[in-house]
Amino acid sequence: MHLPFSAQPARNAIPPRHHLSHDADGFTLIELLVVIAIIAILAGMLLPALSKAREKGKSISCVNNLHQMAIATKLYGDDHDGRFPHTFQVRGGNVFRKAWFNFLQPYQQTTNLLLCPSRTQKFKEAVNNYPSDQQDKAVSNYAMNFRLGGCDWPGTWDIKDWPQVKDSAVFRPSSTVHLTDGGSRPVNTKDPLKSVTPASPEKGGCWIVHDPANDAPCSGCVTSPGDPNWGGPHLRHIQKSNVSFADGHVETLKASTWYWAGTPWLIPSVGGGG
Repeated sequence: MHLPFSAQPARNAIPPRHHLSHDADGFTLIELLVVIAIIAILAGMLLPALSKAREKGKSISCVNNLHQMAIATKLYGDDHDGRFPHTFQVRGGNVFRKAWFNFLQPYQQTTNLLLCPSRTQKFKEAVNNYPSDQQDKAVSNYAMNFRLGGCDWPGTWDIKDWPQVKDSAVFRPSSTVHLTDGGSRPVNTKDPLKSVTPASPEKGGCWIVHDPANDAPCSGCVTSPGDPNWGGPHLRHIQKSNVSFADGHVETLKASTWYWAGTPWLIPSVGGGG
């Protein structure tokens, strides 16, 4: 028996709401989780690239700092018979003390140049060990080549034994290290691939770079975990360090390029690359 016309469902009638596609109600939980997962994957791909770009910017700023300190060193030399500044100067039992960066301060506009922007927590903890005299209070996370500046500590490490070098006495200025990112605790080995690596322990207060084998006058200090002042380069710029040379130019280098026991790159009368 046929139903009355009014009782039959209309062919074009809109179905009840529960028959509508899920598009009208928004995403399902599974779809939302998939979107979140995709965003997380993209973030995981992008964040390392952003971090690397940020570190590259810090490295460029560090290179500029080293350029400016090289200029300050030249100005210091013009006023001191062409000599490099003392690596450090001490009187008595540390009642008076200055480091190379204190000697450069009068030739710089700001003390900000003394700090590489890539500063670690270990460096911040080591600030109190710095050698600056109180009236010249300054810190630096760069390290100077001891053989260029020597030291002046009468009765202990006398200037006649550890004199400042004249710029004219540097045999290969373009391959003799002047300043670098400090510092690390190197291994006393002639193997360039093992002396300083990205895994080398950090010496956060290191402000003197020296040969791990030929380390007089402070024998054993370069490789000692207990000495905060002497050490090797710190590879804080994407596993490299910035290096300023005696001629004033700056390069970003792996430690294996120039640092190992007996390296000529720290000897002013020899120089590297020979």
